[in-house]
Amino acid sequence: MRRIPIIMLAIVLVFGTACDLVDPARPTVQPDTNVFGNLLEAERSPDDPSQWIVRIKAGAPRALRAAEEGMGRPTPTVEKGLTVTVSVGPDAIVVVGDRPARLDEIDPGTEVVVIPVAGTTRMLGSADLHLEAATLMDFATFRRWRLPNLASSEVVVTDDPAMINSDGVENAPVPVGDGGVLYFTAHLRPPAIEGDGWHGAEREGLVIPDKDAGPRERSFRTELAGDGWTQPGLVQFPGLDEATRVRVTWVDDDEKACLVSVVTPGEPPWVGRATRSGPGATWSTPERLEFLGDDAQDGVYLTGSRTKIVFVSMRGNRDRSDLFLYDPKNEDSPMPLEPQICTFGSEWSPRTGPQGELFFCREDRQLIFKDGQVRALRLPGPHRVFFTQAAPTSDGRWVFFCMPKYRALELDQDIWVAQIGNDLAIGEPVPVDDWRP
Repeated sequence: MRRIPIIMLAIVLVFGTACDLVDPARPTVQPDTNVFGNLLEAERSPDDPSQWIVRIKAGAPRALRAAEEGMGRPTPTVEKGLTVTVSVGPDAIVVVGDRPARLDEIDPGTEVVVIPVAGTTRMLGSADLHLEAATLMDFATFRRWRLPNLASSEVVVTDDPAMINSDGVENAPVPVGDGGVLYFTAHLRPPAIEGDGWHGAEREGLVIPDKDAGPRERSFRTELAGDGWTQPGLVQFPGLDEATRVRVTWVDDDEKACLVSVVTPGEPPWVGRATRSGPGATWSTPERLEFLGDDAQDGVYLTGSRTKIVFVSMRGNRDRSDLFLYDPKNEDSPMPLEPQICTFGSEWSPRTGPQGELFFCREDRQLIFKDGQVRALRLPGPHRVFFTQAAPTSDGRWVFFCMPKYRALELDQDIWVAQIGNDLAIGEPVPVDDWRP
């Protein structure tokens, strides 16, 4: 349980300085660390309905106290009566039981963890800590994510290869046509603790990695039939058996051509194009698109074009990924996209919509470029729902995307679907395995 002392130290850092304050009426800057405790109440701010005020009784969670006692270590004490006042705005993430939640759905007394917005932690007096939440989640979810040695076995794991979502990672959805055909990429999640195994459905092509190798990632195809999705089948390309990643990122509506992102150990990633005579036929060996240059991945054609390609790269000594455009009519191509798209953040997962929209991610946020403007996409709810890798259907009615379960070492990404309106309002999300349009 190597991680437990680190968490307990964080509690000491937050709560152990309260008695050293000189002026109790003056807010004093405190270190930004995770705050643990029991939720007392949550209510909307009377001054701003978009803001919530949450009050927490600070203290170490029961599981942490029991673990420390079992190891013969003293549990850090908290200043008696110390309460934490947390501002939770519309940009905060609230998670309970692996799912996005509303604050008024959390029962009083629930053990919670608050990850603060950097630079917002202040102490008023000796027993009143104030901060702004970047993330607020129940401790049960947090311990599965950050303290796997303390995680219980209460989570029901679904690893049926006949389903799309599993305990592994399912991501990079590519809906074809109206969404009745779906390509997606999957890989196994690594063990988090001693004695743990690899997580995920045992699909064809997903072998357990060697000790020093990472997981192998492959793409799969499934089709929506009358009673649900067909069992996902491996999308096979000749000549790529040694690749660690073979990810389909674009498919035309008749499924006769696709773009493939390939990663092979010791080589820069590249984008290839494969073709076939029709659904059910064998795909050709992907032809490497040399004109994209070295270090290219996740390529997609612009809407209505079969020559202009948006792709991801870290070329030019970048330490973060950016989106590049290849246009055969521009002799300087490929070039990074305009500054409001390519910023100091990491841009990734480009997908194009039927009206020329560009869906893409910046860090952990889903954005869209439409009508010359970058906007954030939001799922319903008073708080920000963490989702990425949005890909629309060709009719623009539905959007497929990824939402995570918080797990150690790597998030357990699953694919979801929601309706999307002309005003970019997104409806309630549905797990892809349950989706029936």
